[in-house]
Amino acid sequence: MSSTHAPRSQAGASGVAFLLHLERRLRLLQDTGEILSLSAQLLGQRLGAQQVACFDIDQALQCPTLQHAWSDGLAPGAAGEYFLGDYAAGLAEALGAGQALAVSDVTSDPRTAMPAALATFARLGIRAFLNIPIAKDGQLAALFVVHSRAVRLWHADEIELAVQVSERVWSTILRAQAEARLRALSASMETQVAERTREFGRTWNVSPDLLGVLNLDGYFEHSNPAWQATLGWSVEEIRTTRFLELVHPDDLPRTHAAWDAANQGQPALRFENRYRHKLGGWHWLSWVAVPEGEKVYCSARDITVEKKLEADLAARNSERERLWRSAQDLMVAIDAEGCFAAVNPASAAILGWLPEEMLGRSLFDFVLPEDAAATRLALLQVGKESMPSFENRYRHREGGHRWLSWVAAPEGDLVFATGRHVTVEKEAQDTLRSMQESLRHSEMALLQSQKLEALGKLTGGVAHDFNNVLQIISGNLQLLQLGLDDDPLAAKRIVSASAAVERGAKLSAQLLAFARRQPLKPLVTDLAQLLRATEELLRRATGETIETRLLLADDCWRALVDPHQLENVILNLAINARDAMDGQGQLTIELSNSVLGSDYAARHADVAPGDYVQLAVSDTGTGIPAELLDKIFEPFFTTKSEGEGTGLGLSMAYGFLRQSGGHLTVDSLPGHGSTFRIYLPRSLEAETELPLQLGGPVLGGKETILVVEDDVQVQTTVVDMLRGLGYVVLRASDGESALAIVGSGVPIDLLFTDVVMPGKVASTALARQARVLLPQLAVLFTSGYTQDAIMQGGRLEPGVELLSKPYRREDLARRIRHLLANGRHVTALHQYRAQLAPQAAPALPAGRHILLVEDNADARAMTGDLLAMLGHTVLAVGTAEEALLLLDTPGLELLLTDISLPQMSGAELAELVARDHPQLEVVFSTGHAPANSGVLDPQARFLVKPFTVEQLQQALLPSSR
Repeated sequence: MSSTHAPRSQAGASGVAFLLHLERRLRLLQDTGEILSLSAQLLGQRLGAQQVACFDIDQALQCPTLQHAWSDGLAPGAAGEYFLGDYAAGLAEALGAGQALAVSDVTSDPRTAMPAALATFARLGIRAFLNIPIAKDGQLAALFVVHSRAVRLWHADEIELAVQVSERVWSTILRAQAEARLRALSASMETQVAERTREFGRTWNVSPDLLGVLNLDGYFEHSNPAWQATLGWSVEEIRTTRFLELVHPDDLPRTHAAWDAANQGQPALRFENRYRHKLGGWHWLSWVAVPEGEKVYCSARDITVEKKLEADLAARNSERERLWRSAQDLMVAIDAEGCFAAVNPASAAILGWLPEEMLGRSLFDFVLPEDAAATRLALLQVGKESMPSFENRYRHREGGHRWLSWVAAPEGDLVFATGRHVTVEKEAQDTLRSMQESLRHSEMALLQSQKLEALGKLTGGVAHDFNNVLQIISGNLQLLQLGLDDDPLAAKRIVSASAAVERGAKLSAQLLAFARRQPLKPLVTDLAQLLRATEELLRRATGETIETRLLLADDCWRALVDPHQLENVILNLAINARDAMDGQGQLTIELSNSVLGSDYAARHADVAPGDYVQLAVSDTGTGIPAELLDKIFEPFFTTKSEGEGTGLGLSMAYGFLRQSGGHLTVDSLPGHGSTFRIYLPRSLEAETELPLQLGGPVLGGKETILVVEDDVQVQTTVVDMLRGLGYVVLRASDGESALAIVGSGVPIDLLFTDVVMPGKVASTALARQARVLLPQLAVLFTSGYTQDAIMQGGRLEPGVELLSKPYRREDLARRIRHLLANGRHVTALHQYRAQLAPQAAPALPAGRHILLVEDNADARAMTGDLLAMLGHTVLAVGTAEEALLLLDTPGLELLLTDISLPQMSGAELAELVARDHPQLEVVFSTGHAPANSGVLDPQARFLVKPFTVEQLQQALLPSSR
């Protein structure tokens, strides 16, 4: 005999949720028949039974009467009286004792296998059943039954659920009856008072709900026995205790409000609060209170169990939510239309899509078209049964796809699925297959790579030791130079030795580049822009007889690379091409996008498949013999004549590109030229702005700074940092508050504001309006974004100062000191210019030819005007790099430079001038004290900002050297 197992009822949170749902539905019903019918229907559907019924037990269990029943439409059944005979007699004792009975097969269970009973069961189509007794006043009053037409093993949680339902149904019936009688009592006419009193008395005594009559003083004049059964307080204790004294302290405000409303004639419906039990602890009560005349008639139901069930359910839901949010696998719920009804946060990490971007959209918006048919078939299959495993590909937000391995199961109208990210495994399998197919190429590439790696380690070690030796030599040379008197011959020898140290340092740097040990500063770089910027330098390096062409694609990707080192590589390749063409020919530099597949990667051990930016340098020179192609990247290997090259150029390029995650190849045909192809991995990030690098000590000040930041923690941190530096700090949380402070007349030297601000006043509007009120106010923006209100096309608007988050205390201190010094300096320059403008400038005996380097545009313009008024000839630039190009200007006498400059500092510029143009005088213009400027030369001349005209004139006097 086979047994049929109906779907097992869900324990835990699902069962609790069903009971709560049943409770809410039953609360809305008053009629006993409706209560029984609804509960029978919901329980039958929940358990997957064929029939649920309630029998009234009038005299004896042998002749129950079927009053209310529900069936699935297939089970026979009719209301009426049934004779159960000996079967009922055998079960009467157990049912009378309140024991639930479960029979899995009436034909084999000895309690039911009697001919008379079996005939009744056969007529009703019953093969298995549950009997749940309902007692009233200690007697069996009703029998709740669940029928199954097939053999069925009843589980403990199903029996417990049926018992819970029967208890709630009977409790609801009693409550409904009690409420009906209470309403009838209130609504009856005066002539029916006696009858109403008798009915009320019976209801009053048997009701499980707490009934009472409150007077306006807050005392229960009457209370029913349920008070003592529920809370342990006797009628007398309830009568002599003000009800508010029993209420939980946390619930008193709400209870006071409800009581005041009741005194105003407003009833309270389903008002909940907690009452103290006589033995300790608290019970939740749900109240219905109706004021009438000088009394308030109350009915309260104990809902402590319901509250606990709700709390347990909330805790389970919270735990499930934590698992949902913290899971690394993608978890989704899909509705009948194939749309996402729920998506966990793992979607962002795996697919790049936020959950809210996927909700409501069809899963086929994300599945690759090649996998759509198989996915539809799997979705149809999982609608019928659980799916053990299925794999498909989903689109990633940033391009490409991700492999997901799914397990799924249906529940109700939804399909719940969990997808594990297996892209790495799939790619590993594909890579393994590709490597096996291209084993010969891989082995050859690996041998070459190992050879270069070994050479790299060797040269790296040599360069490391060589640098130590150079440091010793250089340090001693500098010490000797400090001790020199007037010995020109010794000075000349030291200069010569220092130049040799410089050449050695350059050689060491090339070795470190090949060994991939050099420090890099990678930035997200637009290579097309970089090539345009270096075009003129390339043309000068190759000469006029070489035709240089740039072929740059319009849509080239960005790459993460050290731009300065890449410029060196390109320049080195161009010079090699010039030498290979013997000064005559065509140099072509081409930039394009390239996608390297797994087949290509299998043939080149140092390449991973993916998107790359390709930079090709081609020449029409002599080419490279095939037998030398495997050696050209080795250090010190060169095809040039002795003394014409070090043999480190290509090895340095190779090491740098490997260190940058790139790749370098060469194609060459003797007699037709060579093409070197550089591959750099594509970067999806925004182009990096070159930061303003300020040096010098960390100094504070006494000025007043207004900090505008909406994040309280960030605001507190920056305020503490600035106060620690000695500044007076004001604070505001939005633009409107900041404008109010600025407009109050308080002296403010600098505004430090976040870019993204709440409220009506944006940060840019704040800065603009603040400068109207305080024209000399310095403004420093801060932001965690690369694109925002102060950016144009990925670059800062002219004149805007930005300190990107997160920033160090040192960077903040230096930037603020720099801005404040420049601000005071510009103000002083304006004043001196105004003083000098009406009268003839007192020129020096002979005007000087001066190169001015100042990154602040206002300070540069004002200083240039002052110098011109004083009779000098001025060349003014904003960076050290621009100044380097002007150092050979005929007649140039003096370099006047700021120390804190973008990229190369003024101190570094001065060192280059001292080395290559020793006749040129140098004066440092800085907001730092000379001792804290970072300039090591004890003979250095300084012009401290802000300076007067007299100080400027004094600094420009020819030196006595």
